[in-house]
Amino acid sequence: MVRVVFDSSFLMAVVEHPTTWFEDITDLAGAIRPVVLECTVEELKRIAQKQLKKSRTAALALELARDFKVENSGSGRVDDEIVSYALAKHCAVATIDRGLVRTLRARRVRVLGLRGGRVAEL
Repeated sequence: MVRVVFDSSFLMAVVEHPTTWFEDITDLAGAIRPVVLECTVEELKRIAQKQLKKSRTAALALELARDFKVENSGSGRVDDEIVSYALAKHCAVATIDRGLVRTLRARRVRVLGLRGGRVAEL
């Protein structure tokens, strides 16, 4: 079973533009164990509490991640914590954040993202 760490950008994107994201990921990676880091949950909570257009999207993303395994994270930047966790646990990352994608690819971490409304390896 492959662990896949989800970041807030990916979760919010699949809420805003519903896709067959889960089936797409399992087609690419086989059986997965969806993981979200505590810092990502906190980030989504902060966005959800603000009176912004994305607040409702963040709240729905939190609901989506409710059944994911929540893992501890450090107190660093969210992206740094995701990279550290992925390297330590040898898992894939689902994100659409271009900067995070570049960092992960440079570190040879498997990256899953959205391309044409479907999940693809980036």
